[in-house]
Amino acid sequence: MRIPTLLTLPLLGALIALPARAPAQISIRFGTRIGPEVSVFAYSPERYGNWRDRYGQWRPVTLYDINGHYYRYQVRGARAVQVYQHNNEYFMPPQDREWVGRDRRYNYQWQPGDADYGRARPYTPDAVVNDPRLGSEIGVLGYSQERAGDWRTNYRRWTPVTVYEFRGRYFSKNAPGARAVAIYRYRNEYFLPPHDQAWVGSDKRFNNKPQPNNDDYGRVRARP
Repeated sequence: MRIPTLLTLPLLGALIALPARAPAQISIRFGTRIGPEVSVFAYSPERYGNWRDRYGQWRPVTLYDINGHYYRYQVRGARAVQVYQHNNEYFMPPQDREWVGRDRRYNYQWQPGDADYGRARPYTPDAVVNDPRLGSEIGVLGYSQERAGDWRTNYRRWTPVTVYEFRGRYFSKNAPGARAVAIYRYRNEYFLPPHDQAWVGSDKRFNNKPQPNNDDYGRVRARP
Protein backbone atom coordinates (compact mmCIF):
# COMPACT_ATOMS: atom_id res chain seq x y z
CA MET A 1 0.00 0.00 0.00
CA ARG A 2 1.34 3.46 -0.88
CA ILE A 3 2.33 5.68 2.07
CA PRO A 4 0.51 9.01 1.98
CA THR A 5 2.61 12.00 0.97
CA LEU A 6 1.93 13.80 4.29
CA LEU A 7 3.56 10.92 6.16
CA THR A 8 6.44 10.56 3.72
CA LEU A 9 7.74 14.13 4.07
CA PRO A 10 8.19 14.09 7.88
CA LEU A 11 9.86 10.69 7.62
CA LEU A 12 12.25 11.94 4.96
CA GLY A 13 13.05 15.01 7.05
CA ALA A 14 13.85 12.85 10.05
CA LEU A 15 16.26 10.76 8.01
CA ILE A 16 18.04 13.83 6.69
CA ALA A 17 18.35 15.23 10.21
CA LEU A 18 20.16 12.15 11.52
CA PRO A 19 23.81 12.91 12.39
CA ALA A 20 26.43 11.52 10.05
CA ARG A 21 28.17 8.46 11.37
CA ALA A 22 31.88 8.71 12.02
CA PRO A 23 33.99 6.61 9.66
CA ALA A 24 34.88 3.25 11.12
CA GLN A 25 38.46 2.27 11.77
CA ILE A 26 39.79 -0.05 9.09
CA SER A 27 41.38 -3.27 10.25
CA ILE A 28 44.37 -4.06 8.06
CA ARG A 29 45.32 -7.68 7.75
CA PHE A 30 48.92 -8.48 8.60
CA GLY A 31 50.94 -8.79 5.42
CA THR A 32 48.80 -6.38 3.42
CA ARG A 33 50.96 -4.09 1.33
CA ILE A 34 49.71 -0.54 1.23
CA GLY A 35 53.00 1.20 0.45
CA PRO A 36 54.58 4.13 2.27
CA GLU A 37 52.27 6.85 3.54
CA VAL A 38 51.84 9.81 1.18
CA SER A 39 51.98 13.43 2.37
CA VAL A 40 49.21 15.54 0.87
CA PHE A 41 49.40 19.34 0.83
CA ALA A 42 46.64 21.90 0.62
CA TYR A 43 46.30 23.60 -2.75
CA SER A 44 48.25 26.85 -2.95
CA PRO A 45 48.15 29.22 -5.96
CA GLU A 46 51.58 30.51 -4.91
CA ARG A 47 53.02 27.01 -5.18
CA TYR A 48 51.04 25.36 -7.97
CA GLY A 49 49.76 28.33 -9.92
CA ASN A 50 46.24 29.61 -10.56
CA TRP A 51 44.13 26.55 -11.28
CA ARG A 52 42.35 28.26 -14.19
CA ASP A 53 45.64 28.47 -16.10
CA ARG A 54 47.67 25.58 -14.68
CA TYR A 55 45.39 22.64 -13.90
CA GLY A 56 46.21 21.04 -17.25
CA GLN A 57 49.79 20.59 -16.00
CA TRP A 58 48.64 18.66 -12.93
CA ARG A 59 48.04 14.91 -13.00
CA PRO A 60 44.96 13.48 -11.24
CA VAL A 61 45.92 10.51 -9.06
CA THR A 62 43.90 8.36 -6.68
CA LEU A 63 45.04 7.76 -3.12
CA TYR A 64 43.32 5.70 -0.44
CA ASP A 65 42.35 7.02 2.98
CA ILE A 66 43.09 4.45 5.68
CA ASN A 67 42.26 5.71 9.16
CA GLY A 68 43.12 9.29 8.22
CA HIS A 69 46.34 8.43 6.38
CA TYR A 70 46.83 8.33 2.61
CA TYR A 71 48.38 5.46 0.67
CA ARG A 72 48.86 4.50 -2.98
CA TYR A 73 47.37 1.02 -2.71
CA GLN A 74 43.86 -0.03 -1.82
CA VAL A 75 42.73 -2.43 0.89
CA ARG A 76 39.25 -3.50 1.86
CA GLY A 77 37.40 -0.64 3.52
CA ALA A 78 39.75 2.08 2.26
CA ARG A 79 38.18 5.19 0.77
CA ALA A 80 39.32 6.47 -2.61
CA VAL A 81 40.32 10.14 -2.70
CA GLN A 82 41.45 11.80 -5.91
CA VAL A 83 44.10 14.47 -5.60
CA TYR A 84 46.64 16.06 -7.93
CA GLN A 85 50.33 15.37 -8.41
CA HIS A 86 52.84 17.91 -9.69
CA ASN A 87 56.65 17.91 -9.39
CA ASN A 88 56.55 14.87 -7.12
CA GLU A 89 54.13 16.56 -4.72
CA TYR A 90 50.55 15.57 -3.91
CA PHE A 91 47.94 18.20 -3.12
CA MET A 92 44.21 18.66 -2.72
CA PRO A 93 42.22 20.13 -5.62
CA PRO A 94 40.99 23.73 -5.40
CA GLN A 95 37.91 24.37 -3.30
CA ASP A 96 36.48 27.00 -5.65
CA ARG A 97 32.96 26.16 -6.78
CA GLU A 98 33.90 27.05 -10.35
CA TRP A 99 36.50 24.27 -10.41
CA VAL A 100 33.88 21.50 -10.08
CA GLY A 101 33.40 19.95 -13.51
CA ARG A 102 36.13 22.00 -15.17
CA ASP A 103 38.79 19.27 -15.37
CA ARG A 104 37.33 16.42 -17.42
CA ARG A 105 40.23 14.12 -16.46
CA TYR A 106 39.31 14.35 -12.79
CA ASN A 107 36.90 11.90 -11.15
CA TYR A 108 34.65 14.19 -9.11
CA GLN A 109 32.98 11.20 -7.45
CA TRP A 110 36.18 10.80 -5.42
CA GLN A 111 36.51 14.49 -4.61
CA PRO A 112 37.94 15.11 -1.10
CA GLY A 113 35.58 15.92 1.74
CA ASP A 114 35.89 18.43 4.55
CA ALA A 115 37.89 15.99 6.68
CA ASP A 116 40.44 15.57 3.88
CA TYR A 117 40.85 19.30 3.41
CA GLY A 118 41.14 19.71 7.17
CA ARG A 119 44.02 17.25 7.54
CA ALA A 120 46.01 18.33 4.45
CA ARG A 121 49.40 19.83 5.22
CA PRO A 122 49.28 23.63 4.74
CA TYR A 123 51.67 25.15 2.27
CA THR A 124 54.59 27.09 3.70
CA PRO A 125 57.99 27.69 2.04
CA ASP A 126 59.61 25.49 4.69
CA ALA A 127 57.16 22.63 4.15
CA VAL A 128 57.92 22.19 0.47
CA VAL A 129 61.08 20.49 -0.74
CA ASN A 130 62.34 21.71 -4.09
CA ASP A 131 65.43 19.53 -4.43
CA PRO A 132 64.70 16.66 -6.88
CA ARG A 133 67.94 15.00 -5.78
CA LEU A 134 66.14 13.82 -2.65
CA GLY A 135 63.92 11.53 -4.68
CA SER A 136 60.52 10.43 -3.49
CA GLU A 137 59.24 11.01 0.02
CA ILE A 138 58.97 7.96 2.26
CA GLY A 139 56.38 7.50 4.97
CA VAL A 140 58.17 6.27 8.10
CA LEU A 141 56.13 4.70 10.91
CA GLY A 142 56.90 3.73 14.45
CA TYR A 143 57.83 0.15 15.23
CA SER A 144 54.80 -2.04 15.95
CA GLN A 145 55.22 -5.49 17.43
CA GLU A 146 51.78 -6.46 16.12
CA ARG A 147 52.79 -5.43 12.61
CA ALA A 148 56.45 -6.44 12.35
CA GLY A 149 56.67 -9.10 15.03
CA ASP A 150 58.69 -9.26 18.23
CA TRP A 151 62.11 -7.85 17.40
CA ARG A 152 63.85 -10.56 19.43
CA THR A 153 62.64 -13.28 17.08
CA ASN A 154 61.75 -11.47 13.86
CA TYR A 155 64.36 -8.76 13.29
CA ARG A 156 66.35 -10.89 10.80
CA ARG A 157 63.37 -10.70 8.45
CA TRP A 158 63.65 -6.93 8.38
CA THR A 159 65.91 -5.16 5.89
CA PRO A 160 68.08 -2.33 7.26
CA VAL A 161 67.85 0.71 4.98
CA THR A 162 68.99 4.32 5.14
CA VAL A 163 66.66 7.22 4.44
CA TYR A 164 67.42 10.94 4.56
CA GLU A 165 65.60 13.39 6.79
CA PHE A 166 65.09 16.91 5.51
CA ARG A 167 62.83 19.42 7.30
CA GLY A 168 61.16 16.67 9.26
CA ARG A 169 60.38 14.51 6.23
CA TYR A 170 62.13 11.40 4.93
CA PHE A 171 63.39 10.78 1.41
CA SER A 172 64.98 7.96 -0.54
CA LYS A 173 68.13 9.80 -1.68
CA ASN A 174 70.74 12.06 -0.16
CA ALA A 175 71.18 15.76 -0.92
CA PRO A 176 72.92 18.73 0.73
CA GLY A 177 71.37 19.50 4.12
CA ALA A 178 69.77 16.07 4.56
CA ARG A 179 70.55 13.82 7.52
CA ALA A 180 70.99 10.06 7.17
CA VAL A 181 68.72 7.93 9.36
CA ALA A 182 68.98 4.15 9.58
CA ILE A 183 65.62 2.40 9.76
CA TYR A 184 64.03 -0.90 8.69
CA ARG A 185 61.89 -2.03 5.78
CA TYR A 186 59.53 -4.98 6.05
CA ARG A 187 56.87 -5.94 3.51
CA ASN A 188 57.10 -2.57 1.78
CA GLU A 189 56.70 -0.61 5.00
CA TYR A 190 59.35 1.58 6.58
CA PHE A 191 59.65 1.97 10.34
CA LEU A 192 62.03 3.07 13.05
CA PRO A 193 63.90 0.42 15.00
CA PRO A 194 62.53 -0.60 18.40
CA HIS A 195 62.86 2.09 21.05
CA ASP A 196 64.14 -0.50 23.48
CA GLN A 197 67.58 -0.24 25.10
CA ALA A 198 68.00 -4.01 24.89
CA TRP A 199 67.75 -3.79 21.09
CA VAL A 200 70.89 -1.63 20.73
CA GLY A 201 73.68 -3.79 19.31
CA SER A 202 71.52 -6.87 18.82
CA ASP A 203 71.36 -6.57 15.03
CA LYS A 204 74.92 -6.57 13.66
CA ARG A 205 73.60 -5.61 10.20
CA PHE A 206 72.14 -2.35 11.46
CA ASN A 207 74.23 0.81 11.11
CA ASN A 208 74.01 2.47 14.50
CA LYS A 209 75.90 5.62 13.50
CA PRO A 210 72.91 7.25 11.75
CA GLN A 211 70.58 5.82 14.39
CA PRO A 212 67.29 7.75 14.81
CA ASN A 213 67.24 10.44 17.47
CA ASN A 214 64.48 11.61 19.78
CA ASP A 215 63.14 13.99 17.13
CA ASP A 216 62.62 11.06 14.76
CA TYR A 217 60.80 9.02 17.37
CA GLY A 218 58.69 12.03 18.27
CA ARG A 219 57.52 12.86 14.77
CA VAL A 220 56.71 9.49 13.20
CA ARG A 221 53.17 8.20 13.26
CA ALA A 222 51.93 5.00 14.75
CA ARG A 223 50.87 2.21 12.43
CA PRO A 224 47.21 2.84 11.40
